[in-house]
Amino acid sequence: MGRFCYLYLFFILSSCVPRFVIVGHPNLVSSYFQKKISKLENKDDLTKNQKRTLLKLRLEYAFGVILEESDRLVDEDYSAGISKSNEALSIFRESKLIGTSILSEKYPDFEFWLSEKKDIIFSSEDIVDLYWLGVAYGGAVKSSRGNPFEVVHIPKIGKLLTTAISIEPDWSKGALYTAMMSYMSTSPEFSNETLKDTIDYYFQKAVTVSDSLDASPFVSYAEIIDKKFQNRKGFEDKLNYVLAMNVNRDKRFRMGNIIAQERAKWLLSRKDEYFYE
Repeated sequence: MGRFCYLYLFFILSSCVPRFVIVGHPNLVSSYFQKKISKLENKDDLTKNQKRTLLKLRLEYAFGVILEESDRLVDEDYSAGISKSNEALSIFRESKLIGTSILSEKYPDFEFWLSEKKDIIFSSEDIVDLYWLGVAYGGAVKSSRGNPFEVVHIPKIGKLLTTAISIEPDWSKGALYTAMMSYMSTSPEFSNETLKDTIDYYFQKAVTVSDSLDASPFVSYAEIIDKKFQNRKGFEDKLNYVLAMNVNRDKRFRMGNIIAQERAKWLLSRKDEYFYE
């Protein structure tokens, strides 16, 4: 128990969390997120910045912890994997409400804009809110596993992300480009050829803007394109590149890159199931 308490305090107080804590203690990581989220949710009135923090924490927890666990469980224990997906879906749905409320405070007609019924001119200050709301919608689509009540909102993801890109395309070292890759993979509008060409474009932009220090676009491309088009060498090369990355080179990407490396290991362990030759 004493060791657990030490690790928990270290996780909270350190900006450079040891890799063994993130990878080897998933329950500790979950506990950290749950306590941080609960503390904010129990406040009577949240400021806009507190709402933003709550939204970000919820989405990082749902994507980085719950959905990662769901993906690994579903083949071993389908029922448990789906249960985790549903847990994440609940968080994403609530997060959509939080993200919408943040933007609606500034723009009362925001929901009409999102439904193509109003025009709004956004500023660079709004990019963070457009991005995280897009992430919430994307998470709901992914975790719903094809639920038509979530899939119908895919165009809203595109609207949020393209609007943010039109204001400041290179925002947050390419985060918008990587998000666009995921959005494109869920949209039914694109043929295979168009999909590949467009994702190639966003992949190159994300890699260039991040100076190849962000692992996310490499993992996304391997899953979305190389796997789909049966490019085994490309799949292996990108994921092995991710595994060889020094996660300490840029602290902005460190946590995400550690998670990406763990996903890369898992994907490579399943490559014989993905490729037919």
